[in-house]
Amino acid sequence: MDTHARSIVIGAGFAGLSAAIALADEGVGVTVLEARERVGGRVWSTTLTNGAVVELGGEWIMAGDSVVRETASRFGVPLVDTGASFGRRDPWGEGAATPEAQSVFLEAADAALASLPPDRTGVMSVGEFLDGVDGDPAARSIVALRLAGTCARDLREVSLASFEGERPFSAHGDVYHRAAEGNQAIARAIASELPDVRTGHVVDAIEHDRDGVTARIGPRSERADVAVVAVPAPIAARLRFAPALPEALASGLAGLPMGEASKFAVATKRRPPARSRQSADRSMWCWTADGAGGKPRRCVTGFAGSRAAHESLGLTSGEVLPWLEALRSMNPDLTLVGEPVLYSWADDPFALGAYSGWDRTSWERRGVLAEPLGRLAFAGEHTAGDRHGTMEGALRSGRRAAGQALKALASR
Repeated sequence: MDTHARSIVIGAGFAGLSAAIALADEGVGVTVLEARERVGGRVWSTTLTNGAVVELGGEWIMAGDSVVRETASRFGVPLVDTGASFGRRDPWGEGAATPEAQSVFLEAADAALASLPPDRTGVMSVGEFLDGVDGDPAARSIVALRLAGTCARDLREVSLASFEGERPFSAHGDVYHRAAEGNQAIARAIASELPDVRTGHVVDAIEHDRDGVTARIGPRSERADVAVVAVPAPIAARLRFAPALPEALASGLAGLPMGEASKFAVATKRRPPARSRQSADRSMWCWTADGAGGKPRRCVTGFAGSRAAHESLGLTSGEVLPWLEALRSMNPDLTLVGEPVLYSWADDPFALGAYSGWDRTSWERRGVLAEPLGRLAFAGEHTAGDRHGTMEGALRSGRRAAGQALKALASR
């Protein structure tokens, strides 16, 4: 590779950092431009007043997340077993279906999905599909609430086809990990190995031609041979490109719905035992889990996904008390202390949503989002196919985009 080649990576989330380190590994000069004053993007770890680390963004490292694990190992970031489950949750609330009843319904859903003709999968929403699965209504209800929370959208707006690539209706009773000191430690470790990471640099325009790419940061500019655009879809859609993006790509970015999700965490007086609890009346769940040294972090965290969940918790009007009371009611044995922290990703100016929430139209045209455009490559969880919405997908997308940029350099 030409050691004089230069690249720009726009965005220092997992996707951008993954692309940057892959380019640096090949001897390409890399400048990373990040709008926030920190690296990590939608992976963000913070500390409560009692010293407990909480994840306000991406949290769960799944069993098959090979690239996350490989990356953490390379950069010396230890992972720990959380002791809690992302997928298998204890139901909480009056009339809630038992875990056993949920498992029976999930098995029926998986069997129904396997027998569904592909042309039907492509036109159905997840909500429509679940309505047609025979089974216990209470089990259907809590499964739907769990999945709506995970998708962070009304299931009638989520394409069933976007669930491809796994057994989506499995209870997922796997072992889950996270970084001992917080998942953002992975981002910080990658950034520390890169020569030029600039935070607080908001790119607002990108000019590209056959010879290279220019990123505009207000009155300033940065020129390179290639660039990787690794920002969330709504942010990419707002960038001014010259020449303009092809209509299919522009409309694909602008039209991709984003899930509405928030996280809420509060300290606990003592170290709590690990648990995962799903509300039976809203798309909200909470957990306590292990951290550094295999000891439980002294906090309880909640996640709300979908507009309906936000409304029921008072988040659309900026209230905190309803969510705090919900956590208290779901964890009556814990003493909650200190000020809680709350973060709503739909209000984040550099994300405008939690992660991609695929409707039928956006899923059908997803492929164009990952296609390179001359000396531009695009990364981000929204370009990761069936790994969308995950840290694993973001890292994989960065590697793929770096490969596309290297190919563009080789063709000079």
